[in-house]
This record gives sequence, C-alpha cells and structure tokens, in this order.
Amino acid sequence: MHYTPYRDLLLKIFPNYLKVRKLPLNGGMSCPNLDGTKGFSGCSYCNNRSFSPVFDQAKVSIQEQLETFVPRLRDKYPHAGILAYLQPYTNTHAPLEHLKGIIDPIIKHEEIAGLAIGTRPDCLEDEKIAYLAEMNRIKPIIVEIGLQTANDLTLAAINRRHTLAEFEDAVKRCQAANLTVTTHVIVGLPGETMNDFKRTAEVVRDLKLAAVKIHPLHIVAGTVMAQDFSAGEIKLLDFEEYCAAVAEMIKIIGPDTAIERFSGESPSDMLLAPNWCGERDRIIAKVEEILGRD
Repeated sequence: MHYTPYRDLLLKIFPNYLKVRKLPLNGGMSCPNLDGTKGFSGCSYCNNRSFSPVFDQAKVSIQEQLETFVPRLRDKYPHAGILAYLQPYTNTHAPLEHLKGIIDPIIKHEEIAGLAIGTRPDCLEDEKIAYLAEMNRIKPIIVEIGLQTANDLTLAAINRRHTLAEFEDAVKRCQAANLTVTTHVIVGLPGETMNDFKRTAEVVRDLKLAAVKIHPLHIVAGTVMAQDFSAGEIKLLDFEEYCAAVAEMIKIIGPDTAIERFSGESPSDMLLAPNWCGERDRIIAKVEEILGRD
C-alpha cells in the first residue's frame, strides 16, 4: 500500500471497532450558494441529487431518519461502528440553535459512534466550531470542508464563492479546537493542469488534514457545467491522465493524510461523462500500478 487508507484513520478515531460504516443523513440544509446568501446558481459542477443517497429525506426529521436507517445498517453490519454523515449541501449553514436541534439527537443516539459533517469553509463561524468542539468531547466529530482546488481563479470560475485563504482559515480554526478535519478535491476542473493538481496536493499536505477525498470531475445533468460540456467548451481528462494526476497527488500528500477515495460515482441516468469515473476497482488498480513503479 503506497498511501494510508481512510479505514486506518477510522480505526485510530474509533479504536473499539474493527470496521466503521458511514450512515448518510439529511439535515435539511441549503447552501449559501443556492439560497441567496452568496448566490442562487450554485457551484457549476454540483447537483446534489447525483451523489447523495438521502437527497429525498430533506423534509424528514433526523429522529425519523435515525429510526429508519440505523437498524438497516446494523442488520447489515452487526459489529461495525456507525459514523453518521450529514451529507447533502452545507451542514453548518444554519443558526446555531437550529444546528443543535439536528446534531444533538445524532450525538445522543446510543448506536451512533460519531458524526461526520459535510460543509463549506465560509459556514464555520467561531460559535459553531465551539459547539462542535463541545460535542467532540462526547463523541468524535469529523468536519469535512470542501476545497475542490487550491487555485483561486478556478474557484471563481466554478462559482465556489470562497477563496483558498478562507479554506485555510476554517481548517486551522477547526484544528485548533481539536476537531478532525478532512477535505474534498476535484481533479480535472476546466483549465487546470498537473501543476494545479500538485499545488492542491501541497495545500492538503501542508495543512496536515486528516484525510482527503479525491474525485474526478464528472459532468452530471442539471448543472451549469453540463451546458458548457454539451457546447463543447470543456475538455475532460481521460482515464490515463486522471490516474497519473492522482498518483502524483498521493505522492505529494504523503502517508500522514489518509486517502478516503479517488473515484466518484453518479447515477447512470444523470452522468454525462466520463463513462469510467465510477469504475472504482479499475481506477485503484491503475493508480497503485503507477505508484508501484517508483
């Protein structure tokens, strides 16, 4: 193994379990890029329906979701630790009292070992970090802060509406509060080259992030990027180029940051391209082959 797998990080955080499984939950949140706080059109690549299995649970209470989904996961994995995962949209984009109403029941649930929270760097005010730090003393909290790329010009072009500096600041404030911080990055964003991918990897390494999810850019229906792709304005990396980029990034990131994944799936009825992005085993085999040459 030429990198640290995510499961090793989970074993360190949850030493009482040989396996830990994520349980996606929907906190009913929106996103500052969609509700008018910062904009209405969202990130140009993003359609939450394409990656969240609980997208349709937005109006279902957390208590009901826990009652429904925990027993199902427990039946499948009788001895695994259950890591609740607030996944769709931006899960700290709400007043603190509202967040408490969502997070408190999760932390108090006897079957839940810990909580992972997907969010953005511009939705982590100090009072929210302080609250998460308090909950972290009860059960482990993992804060997943989306970056996507370390290039501010690309961030602007894909309508992220935050900067690298904001990301670095949010990460450092969460780490100072003893929270476990991970991130997500996208390889193959329009106009980016290997130098950009390397720079993003350097940022992940230098911030000493606990883990990173690496995704290939994939074009899904219902996004601004889908329109640009259909108009022939976007050139995607091919399979070989993507795997070479991932291998280079993993070498830079090093063993101190776990690699959660480096493939990305979308429902076939929503995925426009590339057709290989969900071929997890093929991607892993190729990346590990490249890493093994060194």
